[in-house]
Parts: sequence; C-alpha cells; structure tokens
Amino acid sequence: MLHKSNEKSRFERNLKLIVWETILSSIGAGFSVPIMTVFWNSIGMSQTDIGFTQMMFTIVMVALDIPMGYIADRFNRKALNVIGDVGVALAFLLYAFSKNMYMAILSEILLGFFMAMTNGVDQSFIKYNCNKIDPSGELFKKKNLAIFTARYISLLIVVILGGFIAKINLRLAIGASFVPYIIGGIMAIGIKDFDNNISVRHKNPVKDMLINIREIVKDSKVKTYLFSYILGKEVTHAQIWIFTPLLMIVGVPMEIVSLGWVINYVMQIVGSKISEKTIHLKNKYKFAIPMLMEFLWIAIIVINTNIVTVWLFALNGFVHGFIEGSLVTPLQESTRDEVQTSVLSIASTGARLLYVPLVYIINYLGNINLQLGLIGIIIIFLPMSIFAYIKLCKIEKSEEILLLGDSNDRLQFAESGEE
Repeated sequence: MLHKSNEKSRFERNLKLIVWETILSSIGAGFSVPIMTVFWNSIGMSQTDIGFTQMMFTIVMVALDIPMGYIADRFNRKALNVIGDVGVALAFLLYAFSKNMYMAILSEILLGFFMAMTNGVDQSFIKYNCNKIDPSGELFKKKNLAIFTARYISLLIVVILGGFIAKINLRLAIGASFVPYIIGGIMAIGIKDFDNNISVRHKNPVKDMLINIREIVKDSKVKTYLFSYILGKEVTHAQIWIFTPLLMIVGVPMEIVSLGWVINYVMQIVGSKISEKTIHLKNKYKFAIPMLMEFLWIAIIVINTNIVTVWLFALNGFVHGFIEGSLVTPLQESTRDEVQTSVLSIASTGARLLYVPLVYIINYLGNINLQLGLIGIIIIFLPMSIFAYIKLCKIEKSEEILLLGDSNDRLQFAESGEE
C-alpha cells in the first residue's frame, strides 16, 4: 500500500511539472504577436517577404513534425522536449537581433525545427501520468481541458504585456519570448519519461516510421477523430485575417480594433471554460455544436454586416476555445500510449496541410469581398463537417451496440449462476 502511495505521489509531482512546462512552452510567442508585422516592416520586409518567411516555417514544420514525433516515441520523448524548448528560446533570441529578411528566415526555420521536436510530447506526458494517477480516465479529461483554459488565460496576459514591452522596444518584446521557453526547458529536465516506446517493425527507420503511421491511421475510430480534430482546429483559423478589415469597413475606430482582439482572446477562455463542464457530452455533440455555432455567426455577418453584427466574430474565439481541448482528448484516448506523440504530430501536420491552401483561398476571396471570404469557409467546411459528424455517429452507435452486448452477456451469466 505504501509503495502504491509513493508511486502515485511520484506521478503527481511529474504531472505538476508537465502542466507548468506545457503552459510556459505554449505562451512564449504571445509577447511578439501584437508587433511582429511592425517589426518585419522595420527591417525592410514587404508583405510578400512576410508571406515567404511564414511559408518557410510551415514547410519545415510539415516536413519534420511526423518524423520528430516518431523519433520521440521510438527513442526519448524527454530529450526532444528539453532540446525543443531550449532551441525555441534561443531561436527567439536570434529573432530579436535580426537585421534583415535573411536573419528572419533563419529564425523561422530554427523555430520550425525545434517546435517540431517538442510538438505533441507534452500531451503524451499528460495522458500517461493522469492515467497512472486515475486509471478511469476522468482525471485526464478534466486536466486536459483545464490546461487549455490556463493556456488561453496566460496567453491573453502575455499578449497584453507584449504590447507594453513593445512600446519600450520592439526587439525587447520578441526577446521576451526567450524567458518562458527557457524556463520551460529547464523544468522539462525534471520530467520523467515513460518506458512505453514504439516497437521496431523494420530495420530501415524511414520504412519503420511509415509502417507505424499506417498502423495508427488504419483504425477507423482514430481516423475519424483525427479528421474531426483537424476540421475543428482549422475552421476558426484562416478567417482571423479578415477580422480587422471587417471592423474597419463598418466604422470601428482604429483605437477600438485592438479591443476586438482582446475580446477574441477572452472568448477563447470562455469557450474553454465551458468545455470543461461538458466532458461527459457525446463526442458527436462536442463536434457538432461549436461547428454549427461557427457557421451561424458567419451566415449572420454575411447576410447583414454592420457595426453590431460584426462583433459576432468573437464567437470565432469561443468556438476555438471550446473545440480544441474537447476534440484532442478523444483522439488521445483512442490511441496507445507509445504512439501518442506520433498521432498528435500527424494531426498537426494534417492541420497545416489544410491551412496552407485554405489561407490563400480565403484571403484571395476576401480581397474581392470580405463577406465572400467568410462564405468560402462555409463552402469548404460544411460538407466535410457533415461527413465527420456522420462518422462520429457511427462510432458511437457501434460502441453502444458493444456495450449493450456486454450487458446482455453479464445478465445471462448472472442468470445461469442463479440457476
């Protein structure tokens, strides 16, 4: 009994470290969010240059995310987590000293490289340690959503702080991102990795990685949760670039526009907080309700864009906050511990691959007409969302049939025992 108590305490200490490290390593970039475009312009970068640097970051992430997830699950999650956090911290420091576009591109490439290392590792640690403390899975559901809420709250604080720091010095605001990442990297040293690693199927590491990817995605349940998570993650993403122009065309003063972004962040917190109260809601509803809410506010603004309806854009933040934590939990629950980092890397890569053409299409349409950009979101996502909802319904129906079968078997066994 004493041994079990000591073991539980060890996992609880480990979980506390992971929670703090997860929050710190997810908010650092917030310091520079309000001022990055101004900084890029200050070192002579045009909008085309800015787009190119972001493309380079995305290419690196797409190329390395899955391989890094495989390496973490195959060899050592802790090592990649520590190196990734420290590497991101140093990359932001380099960014703060950038004098031209080439240094900015180098910084973006390094950010992509090190972020790919650490991406998904925290989530795999959270699931493993939560389930060791509470095998029922209840703690994991609650803790996962609570962490997302804490991240949104912390990010809002960091974004506001970043704006004040930028008034002193733009480079100082970017350099401030170094602090949470380096602290997170130091804390990550104290996190204990778990022993469950991917089994080697092939001596060629590339082929072994591909075999493991196929193994993960061949499960229809995992495939459905992956698809619904990617849709939920990206349905609120591309249109954020339309928000500021929409506020301005309806006559919102420039000094109030920044308030709109603050409200957006606040609504992410509200959405995440409400999702904490819905942990026992069926997955099909966790997907369908926020998706429907997203399509409804878009439809209202498209039909009648004015200084009142434009603030419905805040629901975009609400949906983002509600849906992200809600949909990643069933995805993690449906996969084995040893492939957690890999499956989250696959999800992240899938989301980025969807976002790259999506952001171009939506901004192209928005350049013609802002409302047309929003219509594009409905046209692209509505059919895929209906398909995902049907698949989620089928999963839950099959689970109910299995549960009913198990109940009948137990009843028959009990009756035979009585006889």
